[in-house]
Amino acid sequence: MILWMLVLISFLTGQYLGHNREKADIAQNAWTAFRQRQAVSSVVKLFSTDAWPLSDGAAKDGRWFRLFPDDMALWVRVDKESQRINLNTVADGEIKQKLSLMMGDNFQREADAVSDCILDWRDTDSLSRMYGAEEKDYKAKGLAYRPANGPFSVMSELLLVMGVTPDRFWADPLQLIEADLSSLFVQPEKEKAPTALSEGFTIYPGESKRISVLAPGSETGYLYMNIIMTKESGRLAVVDSLQFMGVAEAGFDRLIELESEARGLEARGKKRS
Repeated sequence: MILWMLVLISFLTGQYLGHNREKADIAQNAWTAFRQRQAVSSVVKLFSTDAWPLSDGAAKDGRWFRLFPDDMALWVRVDKESQRINLNTVADGEIKQKLSLMMGDNFQREADAVSDCILDWRDTDSLSRMYGAEEKDYKAKGLAYRPANGPFSVMSELLLVMGVTPDRFWADPLQLIEADLSSLFVQPEKEKAPTALSEGFTIYPGESKRISVLAPGSETGYLYMNIIMTKESGRLAVVDSLQFMGVAEAGFDRLIELESEARGLEARGKKRS
């Protein structure tokens, strides 16, 4: 009887400790998420003016760099929407060409399908292109929405287009940062088109400012955000905010290593080869 009581007490103690650990993990994750969003908010406020706020002029050229608001290590990039193709105003052929470059020769069929679906979404008729999709196609898929048959209102609307998956919309932001840092050492023979639709396209005026932030979380998780700001009554205001939560399979060490090497080259006054 005593042995059985000891076993029962041990079991209950283990359950209690496990429950407390689970609650502690939930609380820690919530605290990390709160700090991430507060840090991102600080970055947005920092860059919400026309003047460049960093005294050393670092990363004014639209490159990725690190900031440390509230001791949170963030990867940040600030650039203009003029570097991207506007889905609402560009000609059909340019969208097709851009998607072909982004997705590569091995995915030409998929690129044609995505471009035709995007064009069917924004045009005003109900005629489907060869690989496109109109109202009947969305209905056949059991989707509760239909094509807008008009301009895109927000960038996240692109995720509703048939054929546009989250992977195609976001791709891997860590690879984007790594490619940018690597180009400081080795100049590529030709500029590579971004693999993420959110990087290659926009719906906002060219002078709009985009603040991209990657906030590492606990272990290998991260929060990635694109904040778009445009002038309203003479002041910059946030008009769109996109966010994505992912996992860095290889962690963040490679990015930190590349940034450290870049700072070393810059300190010695060396240019990229």
